[in-house]
Amino acid sequence: MTTRGWYKERTLTTVDTVGREVSVTTGLTRDPEGRLVAAIAISDGPTAIYRHAADPDDRTELLANVTETVKELKKLAHVPPR
Repeated sequence: MTTRGWYKERTLTTVDTVGREVSVTTGLTRDPEGRLVAAIAISDGPTAIYRHAADPDDRTELLANVTETVKELKKLAHVPPR
């Protein structure tokens, strides 16, 4: 379902911190200057553009932050590494 008019839109369903169902959408869209950008949105909330790291081979800042957060969760919740 492409509700935002994005290119290569992908949506998954999960729950928020109080248990309500929400959709998380990622895809490609245009910024205000018309450039093609990668973006993410939660349910009907605003769209956030992935900012790119300085090195083109690096992950985006968003993916780097998500990776670090999951590592912290595993460490603090005593989840064994895979």
